[in-house]
Amino acid sequence: MGLCGSKPQPMPSHATTVKLKARRNPPSRDAKNAKQEFPQKGDKDKKKKKPQSITQDVQKKEGNKLSDTGDTSKDKISPQEAARLAAEKRFQQTNEKYNKSELGKKLAQERAKSHKTRLMEEAEKKHFEQERENMIYD
Repeated sequence: MGLCGSKPQPMPSHATTVKLKARRNPPSRDAKNAKQEFPQKGDKDKKKKKPQSITQDVQKKEGNKLSDTGDTSKDKISPQEAARLAAEKRFQQTNEKYNKSELGKKLAQERAKSHKTRLMEEAEKKHFEQERENMIYD
């Protein structure tokens, strides 16, 4: 029975048999599988030195172009350089797009401001508000 006493469980009326799993034997280490190489006296005679092949100097020549369809192999650039150029191009395009309208120009000015400049402007605004509140009217 389980831990809960309120749920009675019927006892099995017949005995259950347990099947055991067949154990696998480890792989046998036969003499066929375990090769050991020992030098033998006859091996020296069997090994023959290969005659050295005659080497020829190979000259590489540049081929001729068949058509003038943009040769990109001459002006290859590194992937880092290509990524930098692409980022600069995107940056210029977005700047041109935003600087066309007045709102875009104002947004560009806000982006150009530093953190210190923003803090100074906020301090000036607070100072101006306090001066206006403290103004005495006659």
